[in-house]
Amino acid sequence: MQMKPFRAEIVAIGSELLHGGRVDSNSLFIAEMLANCGMKVAKKVAVSDELRDIQSVLRLSAKQANVVVMTGGLGSTVDDVTREAVADTFSRPLTVRRKAMQILKRQIQSRGRIVTPLLARQALIPRGAKVLDNHVGTAPGFYVQEGQAHVFVVPGVPREAREMMECQVQPILKRKLRANAILWTHAFNTMGLTETDIQRLVSPLIQKSSAIALGLLASTKGVKVTLTCWRAKNQKLTQSLKLKNFPEGDFLIKKVRKALEPWLFSEGEKTMEEIVGQLCSSHKWRLALAESCTGGLIAHRLTEVPGSSAYLDRGVVTYSNKAKQELLGVSPTTLRKYGAVSAEVAESMAKGIREKSRVNLGVSVTGIAGPGGGSAKKPVGLVFMAIDGPKGCQSQRCQFWGDRAEIKFRSSQSALNMIRRYVLRAKA
Repeated sequence: MQMKPFRAEIVAIGSELLHGGRVDSNSLFIAEMLANCGMKVAKKVAVSDELRDIQSVLRLSAKQANVVVMTGGLGSTVDDVTREAVADTFSRPLTVRRKAMQILKRQIQSRGRIVTPLLARQALIPRGAKVLDNHVGTAPGFYVQEGQAHVFVVPGVPREAREMMECQVQPILKRKLRANAILWTHAFNTMGLTETDIQRLVSPLIQKSSAIALGLLASTKGVKVTLTCWRAKNQKLTQSLKLKNFPEGDFLIKKVRKALEPWLFSEGEKTMEEIVGQLCSSHKWRLALAESCTGGLIAHRLTEVPGSSAYLDRGVVTYSNKAKQELLGVSPTTLRKYGAVSAEVAESMAKGIREKSRVNLGVSVTGIAGPGGGSAKKPVGLVFMAIDGPKGCQSQRCQFWGDRAEIKFRSSQSALNMIRRYVLRAKA
């Protein structure tokens, strides 16, 4: 049985969000946490620090939504006016709340500072609002119910907002609004297919009458394919929010998995670097990296995973031809004949780093990240990568697009995927 979720809206406050100075990342995890409480985000708004702009957005959201989450503007500077906007909109005068002042003093004093009159502004809370503790920052949040709308105001600092949403906002929502719906979702992470290719493969598998929706999100990591559906909350759930009594969902997952199998590298939230780490660990293989155009990005991504010392031996950034010769033993003749960006040099780099480190796998990447340095024969985005291991040496030619950062990330993702496929084939 499908159920209707509560409507939620997110208001991100800060002129810097509109001027290109900062990206709003809070809305992503806020939407996910709201979904876990049976709240469907219908709208997200970014608004300036102007008092009138915030009030205008808040009035509309409070009329339309059951839940409004406002993030940002709770500091002590002149442009932090969120608390004033809420107080004026709902005619709830600001007062210094004892609990808010205790929170502020605790955090400020723990940093060896004192609460000045300017900092004390953060203890001003609208009358009748519930104070929300801030365990990782100085500014308390607050919650107020106005008519049908449950309004939560949390800090704009991502770490503070996440902690407050998880530990305080979610429990209040589950207690105050007993949602009769839950968001069922399953994600497939693919690489090597475009959105249109995936849609052609997957769309025919979903019946037109089905309540399950297909979502496609392309990024430098590949294409994420999601199946989502709002379902009755009283149905039993596993920890992954997969309904036990939802045969349509189970059946569709199996069909989509089979259709995407050649390009599927993980399901759920597991990243490529996590998958590579798990494979190398399970096979007790160690690897070493020789990076050029990626500048150490592959090593950085692998070492972001806890326990990576079990399978990553070393990584070198051999950016110049001289470094390729001295550190990897690449022949000057090979460099002159084929150029640094070539399959021959990539293979020589992979063999060199493996030989010097005495590991199971040697991996290399060399290319042109741009925006300059390209030519008609070797355009910007041309990248060669290679892997040398027990099953021999293999190279791969790739042509990426985007700016310098995007090309570097796509290169790192493809190199990690090459490792994943090599290990799987070698151990098959």
